[in-house]
Amino acid sequence: MKKDCSIKVAALVAATLFVTACGGENASPEKTTTPDIQQPVDLKPKREVSVASTFTFQYSLSKNAQIRVVEPALLGKVSIDNRLLTYTAPKNKTGSDRFKLEIIEQAKVKTVRWLIRVNAMEPRFHQIPLGQAEAAQHWQCVSDNKTHRGITWVVPLHPNNETFAWQDWEATLPNLSAQCSVSDGPCNTDALIQQANSQSWCGKSDWRLPYAYEMRNITSEQDFALDRNRPAIDPYFFGSVGFEQYWLATDASAKNAENFAYRHSFGTERKKMSLANKRNPTSVMLVSGAFRDPTKPDQQDKPQDEATSFIRLNNKGRPLASAKQQDSFSNSPWRCLDDMRSLVRDTLYLRDGRFSYLYWLTPNGSDITSTSNLYQRDPLAAECGQQQCSLDAVIAQINSGKQCGRSNWRLPTADELALLMYQEVNGGAYRLLYQVSLNNPESGDYWVKTKDSQQVGILSLPRTESLEPVTDIDASAKARLLLIATEFEPLATEDPRSIGQHGKPDFRRLRRDYATHPDKWPEPFIDDPDNYQELGILPAVQFPAENPYSANKAALGKRLFFDTFLSRNNDVSCSSCHDPQKGWTDHLEVSIGHDRQRGKRNAPTVVNSGFLPTLFWDGRADTLEQQSLMPIQDPLEMAEDLSSLVARLNGHAEYPAMFEKAFQQTPITEDQLGQALATFQRTLVSNGSQFDKFVKEAPLGKTDALSDQALWGLDIYRRNGRCVNCHMGPEFTNHQFENVGLTYYKAFYEDLGRYNIDGESTSVGKFKTPSLRDVMNTGPWFHNGLVPTMDGVVSMYSEGMASNAPFGWDKYDPNYPVLSEKIRPLNLTVQESEALKAFLKAITANSPEAS
Repeated sequence: MKKDCSIKVAALVAATLFVTACGGENASPEKTTTPDIQQPVDLKPKREVSVASTFTFQYSLSKNAQIRVVEPALLGKVSIDNRLLTYTAPKNKTGSDRFKLEIIEQAKVKTVRWLIRVNAMEPRFHQIPLGQAEAAQHWQCVSDNKTHRGITWVVPLHPNNETFAWQDWEATLPNLSAQCSVSDGPCNTDALIQQANSQSWCGKSDWRLPYAYEMRNITSEQDFALDRNRPAIDPYFFGSVGFEQYWLATDASAKNAENFAYRHSFGTERKKMSLANKRNPTSVMLVSGAFRDPTKPDQQDKPQDEATSFIRLNNKGRPLASAKQQDSFSNSPWRCLDDMRSLVRDTLYLRDGRFSYLYWLTPNGSDITSTSNLYQRDPLAAECGQQQCSLDAVIAQINSGKQCGRSNWRLPTADELALLMYQEVNGGAYRLLYQVSLNNPESGDYWVKTKDSQQVGILSLPRTESLEPVTDIDASAKARLLLIATEFEPLATEDPRSIGQHGKPDFRRLRRDYATHPDKWPEPFIDDPDNYQELGILPAVQFPAENPYSANKAALGKRLFFDTFLSRNNDVSCSSCHDPQKGWTDHLEVSIGHDRQRGKRNAPTVVNSGFLPTLFWDGRADTLEQQSLMPIQDPLEMAEDLSSLVARLNGHAEYPAMFEKAFQQTPITEDQLGQALATFQRTLVSNGSQFDKFVKEAPLGKTDALSDQALWGLDIYRRNGRCVNCHMGPEFTNHQFENVGLTYYKAFYEDLGRYNIDGESTSVGKFKTPSLRDVMNTGPWFHNGLVPTMDGVVSMYSEGMASNAPFGWDKYDPNYPVLSEKIRPLNLTVQESEALKAFLKAITANSPEAS
């Protein structure tokens, strides 16, 4: 029998907390503490729970106080009953969950932001005492029972106040000073590590800088999806960690860049790792515990199994059918292997500085790739025929035949071949893994290149005592072939027209260039001149012939727009999500609708909606008349049936007369409802901005409507920033659909966008280009409300958005979303970013009032 999860709270206790696990018959209670009084109310409470458990929290408030849920939980379920908060954790999801409450007491509103950590039955992380009082003011300890079977992290409480040069270097870069709490020594990581070890922080004395794999191992894509304004790391245990960079233990000396070392960020995918000067003040996390690099054959806890390591491809480079992926070579021969081990990919990234794809050519006993063939390094014959072929000649012939659709096959380096090896016993021999996928290569010597690719050597397979190739070989030596191919992921580059053009402009010249009609402004940096429309002033909005404007109709539409009567529970109106005091949006990441449910997308402004040929982020409505009726019926928004609403409207005390006055017809119909709402929305047009004033006066030679900074921003918007490729014309939009890399494909917050409407694979992840008029009034931005600040928006575009190149099976998915070709790294300077924001403010006017 299940446990009773209700908790009776003693009346004499002002505020009590009980946590009880209610996960089923075998669930055991979580730790219950002595009830304590919270004075004042904790505005940022935190709690750990297990999956499928429930906890309750009793709020003690004054008699007239009210408490309600304003943002529901994302993973679990939360409810309020007579000031008793109940949270039920999900059964099969772990991670960080959030919800928001409002307490209204004595005419004051308090917002309470709960943070819940939903753990598996055996939690991965634990916070532990640092053990040194002064250091504990600046650092905290988190034990990690997963990475390397157990390590400990020390994390800064204020990362931007704890910055260090790398190892024993000094932070001596101009205008960049380090600051830290190291008690005795310079602000570099060696001094910090020495202090942590000498004081035995967290009971440990083996502190060091982490490696890339360790940092990636605590990256949480799920937590990033849950709160996309935060970094991709567990916010419960690493709550202080933001988008700052953190030093890694690896430097770039292997690339002859002695002054540079790698840094890691929990931000966008492309910028997870980057190189920086070792003198650059950078945040630090330390780790304690033995490091094991699973990409190294002597440090793997357990090799990845074959089924999840490779995709078997045919000679055209396409995957075999799923049913044949684990079939024998004789039944379903494959030509090569797509190595989809992410740790292998990470190893190549550290080496090359770019993500790579890696392929192995599968030996075939019936052709020149057979491992029974021995090839000599020096030429023996002009033609290549089995044993009578030189090493270079056979590789050239394989490439000319485009085996597996590729022509870049080559010898692997010893390090690359080591990615296929495994050392079962420390100090023992190495053995070749995945022999079935490699079609059981024969035993013997194999050609490889040295780590620097300068020499050719030999390694023995499938077992070898050393991974160092033998290079002292004579010209007559023969060995077998096992070939590799690598390629870099496609990566957009900066527009060549803006390279080297990021300096501060000559403002006198800039004003001369723009003191004219927009058609004569400097040439914009656009990719499609034939479909470009220059920026300008909004024309008058057009009302359709089938729904012409009338004052009575607009007044009726206004009344309906602000009336909660349109919703099933009489608690949501159009203005709930489109508030005139908030730029005709709601300033929420996603809107809250019927029964306090979270919507799926950010509410766009309705200002200037009369100019839009399609409505909604995915363009599912072609007219405002269609659009106006859809939120009413949406179960997450107003959740009302149109026929029921029309019946209620016809029985209303006032609406029948208002509809008859507007349409000269009775009774009220669905079409009339949509037409009235559409007519009102078409009256909402942007007020004139500073930019509009500039456009009017510039042909007269007057340009003081824009400051120097805003004018520079206009030039950046049209040129270095490439904004006009999408945000063009008087409406500041091309009215098209673009993919800016925020699809969350196959992830927690997946949104396929336009694909849900037209079913075209090229539409996956595409969303309507929003107008940027009044843009500073409408945050947070993007279809999912991803970014709450314009600094973040500009930074993301400057970086070229997150890299979304496919990996593994995603490469062969016809629906995998493709980033718009218009998105390119901008590499804007800080001054350019500030100027661009100044221009965005100049195209923003005060929100129009409801007339």
